[in-house]
Amino acid sequence: MGNGVIDGFYNSRRIQKRLGYLSPVEFEEKHYAERATAERTNLKPGQPALTT
Repeated sequence: MGNGVIDGFYNSRRIQKRLGYLSPVEFEEKHYAERATAERTNLKPGQPALTT
């Protein structure tokens, strides 16, 4: 099977109820944007960033 097989089966643009009615791409973008904002908020001078 080639790399294109999953593209024919999996629609990365279709909204998903379990992802809050976002597409998988939109959900990932939102997740990483929120994570970056949280990391900036948790930074204090002289202390390392909090990681999970």
